[in-house]
Amino acid sequence: MVEIDINKENEEEPDFSDPEDYVDDITDEGIVLSCLRKMNMLYLELVMDVLRQQPSKDEYEEACLIIFGIPVVGPERMGKLKTVLGKVFTNVEPDHKAHFPLTEEGGSKGCVFIEFPDKIKAEYARGVLNGYKLDKNHVFSALLFNEARHFQKPQENWQPPQPTPYNDVGDLWWWMQHPRCRDQFAVQYEKDGVPTVACYWHIKGHDPEIAGDAGKAERPSWTDTVFKWSPHGSYMTTIHKRGVALWGGPEFARVQRFAHDNVQFIDFSPCETYLVTYAESAEKNRFGDDEDCLRIWDVVTGEMLKGFSLYALTNRDQLPCWPFFQWSFDEKFFACLKAPEKDKLEKEKKVNGISVFETETFKLVDHRNIIVENIKTFSWSPTANIISYYAECTDSLPAEFGLVQMPNQQRLRSGRIYNVADAQMFWQKSGQRLAVYTMRYSKKQMKEGGEVKYVGGCTYHIEIFEIQKDVSLMNLPLPEPFINFGWQPYGEKFCVLTGNQAKATPLVYRIEANSHAPKLMSKLDAGVQFNEVSWAPAGGWLAVLAKRSTGGNVMFVDTTLQEAKRTNVVEHPGFNKGYWDPTGRYFVTCSTLGGRMGADLGFRLYTFQGRELCRKALERLSQFKWRPRPPVKLSEQKLKVGVCFHCVLKSCLC
Repeated sequence: MVEIDINKENEEEPDFSDPEDYVDDITDEGIVLSCLRKMNMLYLELVMDVLRQQPSKDEYEEACLIIFGIPVVGPERMGKLKTVLGKVFTNVEPDHKAHFPLTEEGGSKGCVFIEFPDKIKAEYARGVLNGYKLDKNHVFSALLFNEARHFQKPQENWQPPQPTPYNDVGDLWWWMQHPRCRDQFAVQYEKDGVPTVACYWHIKGHDPEIAGDAGKAERPSWTDTVFKWSPHGSYMTTIHKRGVALWGGPEFARVQRFAHDNVQFIDFSPCETYLVTYAESAEKNRFGDDEDCLRIWDVVTGEMLKGFSLYALTNRDQLPCWPFFQWSFDEKFFACLKAPEKDKLEKEKKVNGISVFETETFKLVDHRNIIVENIKTFSWSPTANIISYYAECTDSLPAEFGLVQMPNQQRLRSGRIYNVADAQMFWQKSGQRLAVYTMRYSKKQMKEGGEVKYVGGCTYHIEIFEIQKDVSLMNLPLPEPFINFGWQPYGEKFCVLTGNQAKATPLVYRIEANSHAPKLMSKLDAGVQFNEVSWAPAGGWLAVLAKRSTGGNVMFVDTTLQEAKRTNVVEHPGFNKGYWDPTGRYFVTCSTLGGRMGADLGFRLYTFQGRELCRKALERLSQFKWRPRPPVKLSEQKLKVGVCFHCVLKSCLC
């Protein structure tokens, strides 16, 4: 440091004087101009900063609403109208500016412009005000200003739509007025090498009879793929390349049609008000261009009410399941699993919720989803706006099953269980109870290829929710592995099928009042390859099926007595479908295309006790469907009042 200081002291001071021949050519005017240029540059930078912060036209339009449907009044009532509407708008967002377009006389034009501070508040206001009922005669319709720009000018040759003449096809419920109370069924098979659909009357002790004119009730190439009855049996639905057609009345005339090219799947809402159709998008992409591959129609008018993009709902371009939408019993809501979210690396997470839409607006209820992490499946109660759900377990989280009340999304009851490998839910038709089956393991090991092996054995349980008793819960451990489950539609009984393919045992239980667990009513004889339980629609009788098996056994069981008893066992080798008729008087087994290889295609009809009435072979039989009946609108208590169910069935046989 000393040497450095000494060196600095010995240094010569620099000379900043100009050379002797230097001439100064800078004038005062030049200095001023230089300063002005620097000031201009600084000013431009400041202006650019301000301009960057200036809202764009698009941003301004996104923060403005147009509301239609306000009352049209004269100038003398404009002050009162502004006061009333001002209170409505202030309750939604205090910070707003309203502009009322006026007529030449100073009255309102039926619309108003509202400016909000930003886009978020404008979108919130649109959600609240769209559909807002000011009074019984005025309902608001709210649009963002930029959305209104998407409207196009009507074509020059546009004409108002003309009223469609009423298509009188006759009585849609004519088939329920048969003097012998007979039921109808329809089959699809090949006749003379041509795919044919035919509708028949079922006549006890005789071969089925064509239901009306042979040229009307039996038609070749009636559908391109399959047919479907509507839930109440009012219509027969057929699928074609250009869309869907409904048929009804004594002559099976065309009632309605729905244009949807290359439609693949159809489904009805429970009360036949809506029809859902799906057709795969012509161009698969990830940009949501399939905006209406899922369509909801009004059955009566044929109008398309709403179109959905499958990719927007699922983040996929392939249909995950059908029916895709699950409907509430009163058709006020329909729901599907929420689209999975993505992490920062654009990797899909597990599905974590349910999207519930209301049919009045076809929008999300309360503009939000029901959040349930790792949800696997859900279903609606048959008689109430209650959703049951099951969320699968992970290494860190237990499985969860529970009940959610709609539309307030109140959680009525939930349960959490660790180490659940499998679960299924079964609603009773009366809506009184929900059964949840769970298979629980002790430990699991992951094998090569992702295969899971459960170590230490598994246990099997049935959890029963009592909906009308403050959602109480019963637990029923099963003695053997679970196969299938079935509720008596109305009443206190259910049947569980346990065991394995070589020995399956039906167990019939009864739920007694003030009991903490179901009581075993009967342990029926074990059978080979039993795999399904099917109760008669009115209860009392059930069929235990061995579908797709070599023997094709069907056990008929009478549960109307103190103990459940087997009445008969029949055989239909290789049958793959079995159905009760709508009244529970008859049961049919069918062997159709897609069933067991080598099985003879056709159907066999039995009484509810298991006595064979008819067997018929049909070439390339693909469908057999009983025509449904509308539900009986009686309470469960009234259904129980009267003479013995056993005697009623005997007296009704015809």
